[in-house]
Amino acid sequence: MLGGLDALSPMEIALVTVALVGCVPVAVQYRKRSRWFAVGYAMLVVAAVSTNVEGLVLPTVFNYAEHGIGLMGAGIAFFAAAYIHRREITDSEKVSLDG
Repeated sequence: MLGGLDALSPMEIALVTVALVGCVPVAVQYRKRSRWFAVGYAMLVVAAVSTNVEGLVLPTVFNYAEHGIGLMGAGIAFFAAAYIHRREITDSEKVSLDG
């Protein structure tokens, strides 16, 4: 059922610590324009937390949460962020070229 804390590796603990501390600058520098980057980072935090929790309880559920929600969600959010950012740049270049 509930495994001991010895199931956590030091690297995984360091990963979740860095991810959680990294939320501070992401929150402080949040802008409407960068919301998809913030969502992507939040999904990476979900993946990091799920990695640690899966060693303690419900390993299959948290493994799916890590990969299905966290990592895939981050990939989709970063793709959306890059697409929207590129579209904004190309739209502004059209305007500047037209007049």
